[in-house]
Amino acid sequence: MANNINTMHIQERLARKIVRRTMIRGTVLVVLSAVFWATSSACGQYLMNIRGVPAEWLASTRILASGAILTVIGLIKNRGAARELFKKPRDLLTVFMYGTAGLMMAQFAFLKATKASNSATATVLQYLGPILIVIFVCVKNLKLPTVTEAISIALAVIGVFLLATHGNPTELAISKEALLFGLLAALGMVFYSILPVNVAPRYGSVTVSGIGMLAGGIVELFIARPWTYDVSLDFKGILAWCAVTVVGTAIGYTIYAQGVSDIGSVKAGTIASIEPVVSTLYTLAMGTRLVIPDFAGIAAIIATIFILSRPSKQIRISFHRPSKKREKGQNEKSRSV
Repeated sequence: MANNINTMHIQERLARKIVRRTMIRGTVLVVLSAVFWATSSACGQYLMNIRGVPAEWLASTRILASGAILTVIGLIKNRGAARELFKKPRDLLTVFMYGTAGLMMAQFAFLKATKASNSATATVLQYLGPILIVIFVCVKNLKLPTVTEAISIALAVIGVFLLATHGNPTELAISKEALLFGLLAALGMVFYSILPVNVAPRYGSVTVSGIGMLAGGIVELFIARPWTYDVSLDFKGILAWCAVTVVGTAIGYTIYAQGVSDIGSVKAGTIASIEPVVSTLYTLAMGTRLVIPDFAGIAAIIATIFILSRPSKQIRISFHRPSKKREKGQNEKSRSV
């Protein structure tokens, strides 16, 4: 009996140790992925705004190379998943839409927004994606947002207003191009967050992302036609391109997927929201000047991420008065108390 109890205690300690190690590993991987994404954004800004690389060339070569790398990794890890995916036309169409309307549009629009402004502004505008998802779900279900969601939406609107106008509604502080492509990047984020929900668990996130990026890259080849641009990169330029393509996209996404598996999507999403902060630091280090309304707008949008990621009571806004029966019941309950 005593031996059985000791064995159970040892097993419990080992289980707790494994869980703790898994949580630490997942946290470290998510932090690294956020830093890699921010580094990729800063390198993209360097290539486009300093070295004069066209956004179309960078976007098309990035997604195609990243898709090829992730597809190879997916085939090595689980070749049968890709084979099964190609047997299901409906799932394959979902992955295609995920790669084109989601990943391709998000990455292209993000780079265009970065070129028209800076990596911090583009990153923060892209993080409006969760707010658009909330609005989409509310419209789809014909429900008003919860109090928490309403506060997040209000903060997001305030943040965009401050970033775009610096508090002066009569003029834009950033170009219309930067604002438009930043919002399109957020819309792309909505598509690549919603579309793979049913297919990623079935075939694996790396396989789905790899094939999706590859599909998006092939489509973008015909749209952007990167071979028509005369791009010449020196050693520093090649390193920056590798940071954008390999570090920020292929490695960044792969380790983030593992981090989500280790600690869950809610915690991973909250930790990953340090990306706009790191992007802002990179932007300042590269000599871009930000003013107080910029910082206030960035803080407001980042706050929405933390608010949405926290569990809360599902109290929904209502413009309808409670029925007389309900009021009478509530009054009786309060008198009895």
